[in-house]
Amino acid sequence: MYDIKNDISPRHFLPRLSLSNNEVGYTLIEIMIVVLIIGIVSAIAITSYQTQVRRTQLTAIYQEINLFPLPYQIMIDGGEGVTGFSPSGLNIPTQTDYCQFSVTAPAVNGVTTDAVKCTIQNLAYIQGQSLSLDRTADGSWECRASVGISTAYLPNGCR
Repeated sequence: MYDIKNDISPRHFLPRLSLSNNEVGYTLIEIMIVVLIIGIVSAIAITSYQTQVRRTQLTAIYQEINLFPLPYQIMIDGGEGVTGFSPSGLNIPTQTDYCQFSVTAPAVNGVTTDAVKCTIQNLAYIQGQSLSLDRTADGSWECRASVGISTAYLPNGCR
């Protein structure tokens, strides 16, 4: 049954089933390499995920303390006394999920350190650290983080 025109013989259609036992499956080394690669990728992903979660939490804290400058400036413009400068005086809660707020009255020379301060709570990796807004002499605001907070976690406005 050989077809001369097309050069097709029955042997071209037979499957090759002549694999030896040594050629079947994966070796232990190949499996170990795959497991190692998966482990490395997982470690990188977990670390990156944790960094992003922490950065998101600090960004939320930064957004919370940024609620204070406007009412703070309104109180200064209104000639409010020293006793009005508190979270309740600014009509903002004294505590949130991550912050215990404190407010410092404006200094006479115009530079107020820790004008608005958030002492961080409920975050084990930075418990007791703080994020604060300082009011400069020209009336602008600068964010400042305590030494124990890594700059990798800080929002862009605090770096």
